[in-house]
Amino acid sequence: MSTQRLPDLMVTFLKSKAMRFILVGVVGAIVELGVFLGLIKVGRGIFFSNIIAFHCAFALCFYLHYRYTHQKPYEGTRSVVGGFVKYASLMYAQLILGSFLLWFLIDKLGWVPEIAKIVQMGIVTPVSYVVQKLVIFRMNKSI
Repeated sequence: MSTQRLPDLMVTFLKSKAMRFILVGVVGAIVELGVFLGLIKVGRGIFFSNIIAFHCAFALCFYLHYRYTHQKPYEGTRSVVGGFVKYASLMYAQLILGSFLLWFLIDKLGWVPEIAKIVQMGIVTPVSYVVQKLVIFRMNKSI
């Protein structure tokens, strides 16, 4: 591989949908983790904190994924609502899986909540990307 190709590959990756997904994911993770840790600090329970933090990140990430990551053109209210319902379905499945993982890591394995939350987010994120790309934000193909 020539030295000229490496910068081209880096530029291509930085402009890719995967990179945009990562950036939105980092923003969502910061919001979710920040809200989660803040609520834990003020004495709220782990699962209450997880649900509130999830919803804060959920709303922000739907908008950012729709407009930035997948760059969906506006195709009418019906299309946006349909995408939102699919996204919500995935996110609630992710919330259930994530809550189970938190319970297991904290109650059964004795992990501290801060580390358990980071591990939980790292496990569910790759699955979320694949489902979003293939199902939720796919472009309509006209024949």
